[in-house]
Order: sequence, then C-alpha cells, then structure tokens
Amino acid sequence: MKDMIASKTKSGFTLLEVLIVIGILSVFLLSAITISIVSVRNLKSSENKILGTRYAEGLIEWIRGEKDADWDIFISKVGVWCFNQEDIHWPQVTGNCVSEDKLNLIFDREATIAYDNDLERAVVSVDVFWDEGSETVEVPISTILEKYE
Repeated sequence: MKDMIASKTKSGFTLLEVLIVIGILSVFLLSAITISIVSVRNLKSSENKILGTRYAEGLIEWIRGEKDADWDIFISKVGVWCFNQEDIHWPQVTGNCVSEDKLNLIFDREATIAYDNDLERAVVSVDVFWDEGSETVEVPISTILEKYE
C-alpha cells in the first residue's frame, strides 16, 4: 500500500509557485526596461548638449574671423541674428529665430551683437537652443571682441 501512495504523488510546481516566479520576473524585466529608457534619454540629451556647444563655439569663431577681416563692416552688424544654416554667412535680416528652418533639424542658433559707446569693443552672445520634451535647453556662450590695429 505504501508503494501505491508513493507512486501517486507527483513532483512539479503548483500554479501559485509559477505565478510568483512570473511576477518576480516581470518586475525585474520592467525595471531593466525603465533603466534602459532613462539611459537612452540621458545619452540623447548629452549628445544634443555636445552638438549645441559645437555649433555655438563655431559661430563665435566665425564672428571673430569677421571682426578680424574688417572691423568697419563688422560694427554695422549690431542686433540679433539667426544663423540656422550649416554654412555660416550673415543673414539678410536681423531678428530672433522664428522660422521652421532649424540647424540639424532641431537647433536654433542666435547671435546678439552689441557695442560700447565708442565702437571699440563688441559684446557677442551666442545662444543655441532646442526642445527636449516639454522644456527648452540652451547653450549660451559670450565673448568680448576689441578693435585692434
């Protein structure tokens, strides 16, 4: 009789044990997916900041070259200028970036040029900004350029 009872017991997992294991695995996988999504979002944000800084520094260097080439023409460029083209040149009109044209499809690049009273010094501010989700991120760079003979 003991042999009969021993042969009727089955080995395996109960439904409750299977559900608990599936629940634990689901929590683990959900956590891993969430961490991956946050990491990718942070990576893209860092990439945009690097590109924005590159675009701002490139424009500052171009403006410095324009100043070195001809100060008298350069001092006529007071105001806010939108530089949303890859190849940099003076836009036709001044004003904030409001067009649909964006540098690298997401960036707006503006330069503000102001002079002191005797036109011997220019303050140049370059702002590159873009939207990340519901907020606007900005990379500002400023410099002072002086006339020299």
